[in-house]
Amino acid sequence: MSKGAWLAVVAAGLLVIAGVALIAFANDSDDEDPATPSGPAAVALDEAESASKPFEGLTQATVQVGDATLDVVLADESDERSEGLRERSDIGRYDGMLFVFQSPTQTAFTMSTVPVPLDIGFFDEQGKVVDRLKMLPCPEPESGCPTYSASGPFSYALETLADDLPRGPLGAPAT
Repeated sequence: MSKGAWLAVVAAGLLVIAGVALIAFANDSDDEDPATPSGPAAVALDEAESASKPFEGLTQATVQVGDATLDVVLADESDERSEGLRERSDIGRYDGMLFVFQSPTQTAFTMSTVPVPLDIGFFDEQGKVVDRLKMLPCPEPESGCPTYSASGPFSYALETLADDLPRGPLGAPAT
């Protein structure tokens, strides 16, 4: 085999390897698949079903926070987590929105275009409280609004209307 033909074969092989790696990277993104819950809350989230007004197209579940049983809307896909409770002052019959992440994160939250104050609780994979914060409305685009971050890594974040966030760990409701 000539040197030119050998180089062409090597280049073609590298292109195939790069293409496979790119496909694997794209398929690893949590943009396409819902986050897989783990820990005590996973049991409740495994039973998620279609949400009703005003959250058609999302899913809902019942979780326990401390002694309180809450009906929550799930934000378990990237676009759902990005949208959150933007431009919503009415959460219907729901007690809040539970953000579910694929793995522990330190993602910051913003109140951009959220018209009402919210409480947010951050929970680790086992449902233990990491942090709690009050968040204030911000009518501005994201760049003009403050960000809210937990003091450590978390796997779940629960937003409720101000003063409605119960105290205690996150888990499945008692049966």
